[in-house]
Amino acid sequence: MKNQCIICDFDGTITEKDGLYSFIELYAQDGWEDIEQLWIDGKISSKECLTEEFKLVKNLSESLVNNFVETLNIDKYFKDFYSEITAQNIDLYIVSDGIDYFINRILKRYNLEKINVISNHGEFKNGNFILTFPNDYSSCKNNAGTCKCKVLSDLRQQYNKIIYIGDGASDYCVCNKADVLYAKSSLKEFCKKNQIQFLPFCSFKDILMSFK
Repeated sequence: MKNQCIICDFDGTITEKDGLYSFIELYAQDGWEDIEQLWIDGKISSKECLTEEFKLVKNLSESLVNNFVETLNIDKYFKDFYSEITAQNIDLYIVSDGIDYFINRILKRYNLEKINVISNHGEFKNGNFILTFPNDYSSCKNNAGTCKCKVLSDLRQQYNKIIYIGDGASDYCVCNKADVLYAKSSLKEFCKKNQIQFLPFCSFKDILMSFK
């Protein structure tokens, strides 16, 4: 077995803002807020939320979508962090309940295409997104599009130690299963409320320092 790996959320963790939420906010037709609230209230799953919200995203041009993706930037210390852990032979997995259409394009812009990405799949055709969920799991209690708990469980078979980095609601169910947890934003508050041990961070500069 290998010594350790890092699992990292994407939207709002690696990126400066939640690009998926921003996209829906900008381009979904009326009604998406109600769907979002149902998810926040725990009445529907993230998988259902994404599916229904993207049904309200219609008739967009590919250039408009790609121009939007160009506005999404990553944490300015993330590339330094990635270089450091790569030099230490620590594997990194981006595990996201977002969609690869956005993630892969952002990573390519920053020459980070070699990072392992596990996420929902989004295909853009005729002005609309078609979503599929290659990493869902029938036993996932939250019916997430990407079951982060299952991904972590699978990686346990390969690594002695798992470090997790996250920021939000999609990280709640998995955060107490890692050996080391870095948390910010609502994930930090969730951990405080539920007495889950974590290391706080504001940017990847904070995490980078602990690897040097």
